[in-house]
Amino acid sequence: SFWSHPLLIPDNRKLFEAEEQDLFRDIQSLPRNAALRKLNDLIKRARLAKVHAYIISSLKKEMPSVFGKENKKKELVNNLAEIYGRIEREHQISPGDFPNLKRMQDQLQAQDFSKFQPLKSKLLEVVDDMLAHDIAQLMVLVRQEETQRPIQMVKGGAFEGTLHGPFGHGYGEGAGEGIDDAEWVVARDKPMYDE
Repeated sequence: SFWSHPLLIPDNRKLFEAEEQDLFRDIQSLPRNAALRKLNDLIKRARLAKVHAYIISSLKKEMPSVFGKENKKKELVNNLAEIYGRIEREHQISPGDFPNLKRMQDQLQAQDFSKFQPLKSKLLEVVDDMLAHDIAQLMVLVRQEETQRPIQMVKGGAFEGTLHGPFGHGYGEGAGEGIDDAEWVVARDKPMYDE
């Protein structure tokens, strides 16, 4: 975190200053990367929707049609990790595309599994096609657009008149040298000049 107090361990000053500058550059580049972030978010949500469809259809398939629905529901919710593993293997889905197991189990407790819809493979084909073709074309367009337009950066306010932002470029240098040191900066060389 950024604070106005002296650093507790001055040895790390350069590291902290480098991290501040990194953060500042990231903040400045936010507008430039907005389209790419939105596209990545769309991809993530599409994959998550596919995984949810596979999970729900798997639960629907395993439910009995008449008797023992409540017991089977509890069993399925408790064994959701195994269902995740099976879906992962059958459909070659990355484990990172699955929703949080505990949260999904909690949410499934309150659902009526008999109202779940069977899997519609045609809809999944549309999503797969979008991920394979449409998104790839959009990525190319986003990259072209980024190279053709001027670099957008956050400007004004604390960013005005400095390359290094609001975090005090040159802090601890020149007249501010030793500002975070435990002892006075002059005391270091004082014995040499006292002679």
